[in-house]
Amino acid sequence: MPRPPGPQTAFPWKPLQLFNAYRIFIALLFIGVWLSGMDTRDLGHLAPRLYILALLAYLGLSLTGALCNRMRRPSFRLQVGLLATADVAFVVLLTHASGGIVSGLGVLLIPAVGAVGVLLPGIWALFTAATASLLLILDQVYLFLTNVQDNHAYAQAGLIGLALFTTAVISTHLANRARASEALALSRGLDLANLTELSEHIVEHLDSGVIVTDREGQIRLMNQQAWDLLGNPVGVRQTTLDKLPPQLFRQFLIWQKHPETRQHTLRLPGRNARLQARFAPLGIDGEATLITLEDQGELAIQIQAAKLASLGRLTASIAHEIRNPLSGITHAAQLLEEATQLEAADRRLLEIIRTQGQRIDRIIDDVLRLSRKEPPNTRRIELRSWLHSLAEDLRTQLRLDTNELRLNLVGEDLDVEFDEGHLTQILSGLCENANRYGRDRQGTLELTLTAHRSPQARQTMLDVLDTGPGISATDLPHLFEPFFTTSVAGTGLGLYLSRELCALNGATLEYLPVPGSGSCFRLRLPTATTTPPANT
Repeated sequence: MPRPPGPQTAFPWKPLQLFNAYRIFIALLFIGVWLSGMDTRDLGHLAPRLYILALLAYLGLSLTGALCNRMRRPSFRLQVGLLATADVAFVVLLTHASGGIVSGLGVLLIPAVGAVGVLLPGIWALFTAATASLLLILDQVYLFLTNVQDNHAYAQAGLIGLALFTTAVISTHLANRARASEALALSRGLDLANLTELSEHIVEHLDSGVIVTDREGQIRLMNQQAWDLLGNPVGVRQTTLDKLPPQLFRQFLIWQKHPETRQHTLRLPGRNARLQARFAPLGIDGEATLITLEDQGELAIQIQAAKLASLGRLTASIAHEIRNPLSGITHAAQLLEEATQLEAADRRLLEIIRTQGQRIDRIIDDVLRLSRKEPPNTRRIELRSWLHSLAEDLRTQLRLDTNELRLNLVGEDLDVEFDEGHLTQILSGLCENANRYGRDRQGTLELTLTAHRSPQARQTMLDVLDTGPGISATDLPHLFEPFFTTSVAGTGLGLYLSRELCALNGATLEYLPVPGSGSCFRLRLPTATTTPPANT
C-alpha cells in the first residue's frame, strides 16, 4: 500500500528553492545596477561601502542557501529561519545605506515576510514582520537623530510595518489552508490508491475472467483468470482485443453493433473448451466495456459434483435398504446348505448365492464408506511382492494363463501408501474389464501390469495395459461417469468407484490411449515415505 511521505519529504523544499533563486536574482540585479552606474536615485549614497558589501554578502548567503537546499542540510526549519533573519538584516542594511525608508527598499521585506508565512506554520511570519518593522523604525530614529531624515519618514515606516503585518496574516492564513488542502488531498490519494489496489487484488483473484477495454478494443485491465481461460496468448498482458483469440474480438464488434445481445459462447481452436462471454458497458457514457469470461466446462464439473453429492446420499440410503434383504438371502442360503438331501448342482447354486451375497455386501461397505468420505485404512505396501501375489489370484479367478497376464516391474523401490482392500478392488475391476473388453479380434488377451517409480513427481505409476480395440472417441468423455456402460450386463459404476477410491487414497486414475490399438489405465499412487521396519 502507498505510504505517507517521510519527515524530510513533507517539507516544501521546492518553494524554498524558488525563493532562494529570487534572493540570488535580487542580489545580482542590484549589484548589476550598482556596477552599471545607472541613475538609481542615490541607491547606497549614504554608505556606499556598506551597500556593496551587504549586497555581496547577501548574494553569497543566497548561493549558500541554494546549496544547502539541494543537500537538504541543515534542517528545513533552520534554513528558513536563518534565511529569513538574513533577509531582514540585509534589507534593513540596504535601506539604511540608501538613506532610510524614503529609498523605497523597505518593500523588499514584503516578499521575505510572505515567504516565511508560506514556508513556516504558526506565528513565525508575524514575528518576522514585527522584527522588520521594529528595525525600520529604529533605523529611522537613528537617521532622525543624525539629521539625515525628518519626521515625515515615520509615516512611511508605519505604512511599511502595516503592510508587513498584513502580508504575514494573509500569507499564514493562505498557507494554512493550502497545507490543510494538501493533507486532505494526500489522505484521499492514499485512500484512492489503497482502494485501487484492493480492487485490483479482488479482480485478480476472481474465479471469472475479467477484461476491461475501451471502445477501440484497447485493454485497460485483464486478470490472471481471463489470461488463463484464453489459453495464455502470445504477447504482453496489456494489449488489444484483436491480439487475443479472434472469436472474442469478433463477438466484441458484434456486441457494439447489437448491444442487446450481451452473452456469447466462444469455442477456442485447438482446445476442448467453451467460454461464455458477457459484455456490459462501463462508465456514464459507456466509454469502456466490461467483459466477463466463464468456463462452461468448469461449471459443468461443479454441476456434476453437486449431482454426485446427491447421488452419494441416495446411494447410502439405498445401500442400507439393500443390506436388510441381503442378510435374509444369505441367511436362507446358509440354512439350505445344512440340508442333506441337496444335489451337487444345487449346492453349487447355493455357493454362488453365498459368494455373490458376500460380494454385494463388500460393495455396499465400499459405497457406504465412499459416501461418508471416511479415511481409508492406508498402510505401506511392497508393490513388487504384492503384485506377484495378486497376479496369481487374478489368473485363478479369471482363468488366465501366464502369457495372458504378465508383470513388468521396473526398479526395486516400489513401495506405496494405499488401502490394500481398495487397491485390490481397483485392479481386480480393471483386469476384469480388460478380460471382457480388451481382447483382440482373434480373442487373444495380452494383459500387462507395469509398475515404475517417478522420482520427479514422487509417485509410483501402475499401468494396466491391454492390446484390445481400445475405447471409442465418443465414449471417452463419459468413461468415468457413474452408470455409464456399453454393456447390457454392466452397472456403469466400476470405473467411477475406482476413481473415487483412488481419490480417497490421494491417488489418481486416468485413461491413456495407446497408439495403434489397446488401452492403458494408469494409477498414480503416492510413494511410501516411511522407512520400512528392519528385519529382526
